[in-house]
Amino acid sequence: MDTADAGLRCSESSGNAEALVSGSYMLVPHGFAAGNQIQIWVGVHDALSTGRLWLRSEPLVPQSAEIPSCVSSCRDAPLQLERQAQGLRYTLVTMPAAPGCYYRLSLWQWQNGEQSKLAEADCRGRPDSLASGFNVWYGTCFYRNADHGALAEAFSALPVAARPDVSFLGGDQVYLDTAFSNTGFTFIPGFSTRNFSPLALRSDGSIRRLLNKIFAREYRETWRGGLRKLLRSGSHYFLAGDHEFWNDYPNPPGFLPVLWSSRVRRIWDDCARQLFNAYQLPHGRGASQFDVGKELSFFVLDTRLQRGRGRDRNVTDPATLQQLEDWLQGLESPGVLVLPAPLLTRWQFRAGGIGRALQVALGFGDHSLADTGQYQALVRALNACRQDVLILAGDVHFSRLAEFELNGKQVVEVVSSPLSCLPSAAAVPEQKPGFFPDRPTDDIRVKVNYLKAGSTRSVLRATSGNELGKSISNNNFVTLGFTRGDKGICVNIQCWNVNARNECGTPAVDWESRQILLHRRQPEIRRDTDATEAQASE
Repeated sequence: MDTADAGLRCSESSGNAEALVSGSYMLVPHGFAAGNQIQIWVGVHDALSTGRLWLRSEPLVPQSAEIPSCVSSCRDAPLQLERQAQGLRYTLVTMPAAPGCYYRLSLWQWQNGEQSKLAEADCRGRPDSLASGFNVWYGTCFYRNADHGALAEAFSALPVAARPDVSFLGGDQVYLDTAFSNTGFTFIPGFSTRNFSPLALRSDGSIRRLLNKIFAREYRETWRGGLRKLLRSGSHYFLAGDHEFWNDYPNPPGFLPVLWSSRVRRIWDDCARQLFNAYQLPHGRGASQFDVGKELSFFVLDTRLQRGRGRDRNVTDPATLQQLEDWLQGLESPGVLVLPAPLLTRWQFRAGGIGRALQVALGFGDHSLADTGQYQALVRALNACRQDVLILAGDVHFSRLAEFELNGKQVVEVVSSPLSCLPSAAAVPEQKPGFFPDRPTDDIRVKVNYLKAGSTRSVLRATSGNELGKSISNNNFVTLGFTRGDKGICVNIQCWNVNARNECGTPAVDWESRQILLHRRQPEIRRDTDATEAQASE
């Protein structure tokens, strides 16, 4: 829904209405649209009637400053929730925004002769330079049952200087396979009597009704619960992890026999994908790209929704891969590549690694990005790129910072995971592989420097009647502040411990780096050899 021409001046009566914020309605800024526009997702759960709705956009500017001439001081745009998914009515609204201007968004309703405010959010128009900086947030893997409100508290307590303009949710925002499992008698989260449920004996309609009920509840509780604070602040880009479907999707999981049936997987896939498209991908694009002026460029790549089953299969369609290759080749300033999982990862199907390869092939492990058929194409495209690149990635349940020199430029990879750890999937930071890429690709081979690693904590785990100590990475997310420097773009990276606070009440910093400098590389000047030789002969 485009409201660029439908906006009206804010009505005075609405401004005087009592602010009654409803928990059923949500506003989620969903990233930048073409030109100076922003996208806002508007949704309501389990509502039969919505009355008359309108979206208000108010620029927030200092009193001494002039309100940008390209936007009114306040806009009211009528809207309808014309799209539906299980338990949800929603729409995606496009509104104009002045570059770099901050906005307060509010959703209003007129019903039964009364008006009320239903939801609020805030965002910033895409800036046209780094003159005032640009802040980014990245996090993955949110198992809501283990969160207990910690993420909302940590995000709310962030210092103002670290508040994000854009947030990238890199995958596993919901754990639908675990949500299904937890409806049975649970031994550990994700493993219960439900794992062996004979769904294949049911009719298609019966399977669909059951899954829709479980999946819709998981999305509703996550969006209205643990992620709500985050989703109200700044713009958001969403990537799919495997648990938006099931572990190691689309490969059949060995420990979830209920999904051994191809018919059950097909219905499960369809139910999960409809909800993912409604909540996280309403614009329908698996890749997004935007620039901050001519100083910094972002590319957001999904590697899950179109992934093929088995080893050496594609992670995206050829057109999207070409789009990424063109972006890397055409960069004239530093770039930020946003992925669900690390590019710095081990190749599990190498010769001699039969144990790990067999485990993955049987569904008791996860395929890494290096195990896919387009990994080497990604490596070649990155190698050919002339500009410095920073990669954001997650999924692996630990955090770290690494860098390497590749073909005359710097590549930095920032990994952050989990936001809230699934207890059965604990991990500690890996300082591997030692060289990039781990999977041989042409003659490309460079040493990797691991600069930072996330902290861990010990937990007690009962095994065969004995209590053993086990290490687990602390829950975390990262913020990155991009600012102009004398010799390039300065990046202040901070990894925040979700569950710890410092003396000021802000989240404790797990690790940080203020030393990253992304250079704007000058293109090589190539001379015409024949012309040069001809001139020399004269």
